[in-house]
Amino acid sequence: MAMLDHGVSAADLETTLSAWLAAGAIDQSTAAAARRLNARLWEASRREGLLRVLYDTATDLTGIRDVEAVLKAIVRRTRSLIGSDIAYLSLNDYDTGESYVRVTDGATTALFRNIRMPLGEGVLGAVATGEAPAQSADYLMDETKSHLESSDTAVAAEGVRAIMGVPLRAEGKVIGALLVADRHAHQFSSDDVALMESIGTHAAVALENARYFSEMANALTRLDQAQQQNLAHVRALEELSSLDRRLMETLASTGSLPYLLNLLAESLGTGVFLVSPMGEPLAELAADADFGSLPALSAAEESAAKRAAVRFAIKGKLYTVMSAVAGDQHLASLIVAEELSPARLAVLERSALVLSVSLLLERTFQDAQYRLQLELIDDLLSPRAENAAALARRAGQFGLANHLQLVVRVVGVPDDQRQRALSILRHRSEGAPGIIALHESHLCIIEPVERHDNRPNEAGGAGRIGQSIIDELKRRRITATVGTSEQVTGFARLAAAHTEAHAVLRALQALSRNGEAADRAALGAAGMLLGAMDSPFAGQLLTAQLGPLLGYDERRGTQLVLTAWTFHENGGAAQETADSLHIHPNTLRQRLDRIDALIGASWRRGSRSLDVQVALRLWRMKTAGVSSASS
Repeated sequence: MAMLDHGVSAADLETTLSAWLAAGAIDQSTAAAARRLNARLWEASRREGLLRVLYDTATDLTGIRDVEAVLKAIVRRTRSLIGSDIAYLSLNDYDTGESYVRVTDGATTALFRNIRMPLGEGVLGAVATGEAPAQSADYLMDETKSHLESSDTAVAAEGVRAIMGVPLRAEGKVIGALLVADRHAHQFSSDDVALMESIGTHAAVALENARYFSEMANALTRLDQAQQQNLAHVRALEELSSLDRRLMETLASTGSLPYLLNLLAESLGTGVFLVSPMGEPLAELAADADFGSLPALSAAEESAAKRAAVRFAIKGKLYTVMSAVAGDQHLASLIVAEELSPARLAVLERSALVLSVSLLLERTFQDAQYRLQLELIDDLLSPRAENAAALARRAGQFGLANHLQLVVRVVGVPDDQRQRALSILRHRSEGAPGIIALHESHLCIIEPVERHDNRPNEAGGAGRIGQSIIDELKRRRITATVGTSEQVTGFARLAAAHTEAHAVLRALQALSRNGEAADRAALGAAGMLLGAMDSPFAGQLLTAQLGPLLGYDERRGTQLVLTAWTFHENGGAAQETADSLHIHPNTLRQRLDRIDALIGASWRRGSRSLDVQVALRLWRMKTAGVSSASS
């Protein structure tokens, strides 16, 4: 009994029993009892060891949370416990009615690792139906099993002969099969089958646990992602709410457009440009690209039509435009020099809505101001009597007073450009004292004279400010001509000043000096006189008095008309005339003789000389206008 308790092999026990029987220490029944007891002890020890291995296997499998890792661990442990050449696990695809090999351990060929068997076919298909374990001592030679050519090819390529498998069940449903295979023919013992069933039970539970854990982990991941998205959405809503509050504040502030652009640039973290529907910069912010180009204008029109942001490119650089629209009217466009994320696009779209309201409010205010200016100009230039105190109060709203020195400017532009020119000049003079409005067929400006512009001639304020108006409109492709009055004090003298400025404008137009600015001093008496007449008369005068000289100069490239002009300007003094023309006195005499021959000597003195002098002054003003315009 002591030997049996410490464990003894059957061979060692038999040697000991034979010696005791020979010595007569025990009889045959005692020896037989000892043999049976030792066999049972060895069987109990083997089962205990097997249970310990199964317990360790179950513990290891249930501790793995990754499905792929569980599958690999199952086949690896199965192959080790059974001692087979190959172990593999299949999963059932009930949509196709097949069971397919999912993972293998010990297989060397791709064909075997990718076997798909119809449920009920072969050992794999039969086991996967869940009816009972199944085996084949030599599968390819086993006629009791159904065969499939593709699977037989894979089995032959792998060299497999003996196969045994058990079904995998989870929650009452067969999910697949666990199988082992050897490359030599033999019958698997009932102990091997029982062990496989135990492994299969633990494997199915471990596989389901891992699947549940993976699904739970994925659900938690999705939940966390959804929570993060919700938090981001909440933060975006909070930012938009804060932005909305700050945007609303811009509507109540003066100069809202620059403030709106600064706020938008701060929110987006990049520069923002505001342009008109024609691509012209607004709010005194210079654009970094030509937003009047076809790609920019097309994108702005598309944005206005879709009420959505549109991307475009200029010279390879990406931009995003969002147009501000009221009804069907395109008011302006916001342009950002990059492609925006959805959250930043929402900021841009909100800002475009506020911009629309801001522009409508500003336009309403400007329209009201313009109506006041239009009525005020009519009243200031009207000879009818009016309450002087009321007129002074209305004019004072625009920086005009009865005691200030005032000037009237009349701006002539093509009819189809008049409204656009008015809008440009109103924007240009925004915030400055003075009024501007359409009056009769031209634009009329009444403004106070600045001290440093208190000069009477064109080189001073009249010419400089008038030329600045011309340059401003020329940049917008509008040709303008500006006539300026002399400075006057008192509202009562504005009507006469307007008449004077209008006469200067007509004179410039009659003298074909469009695109220039002048006042009466710059034109002179002759200019005003000739300008007041119809231009056909001026042309007839030039032809009648100077036609031969003009023709001669044009054909020969000479300067007879200039010589005649300089001669009269110097009072007929030959030496002063030659010095002014930088020619020799003999050359001057030859030119004067040629002039006498062409138009007669009476041009120098007498009654005809007055007509010639007027014609020469007209020619000089025309040529001076052409020179100044070209320069």
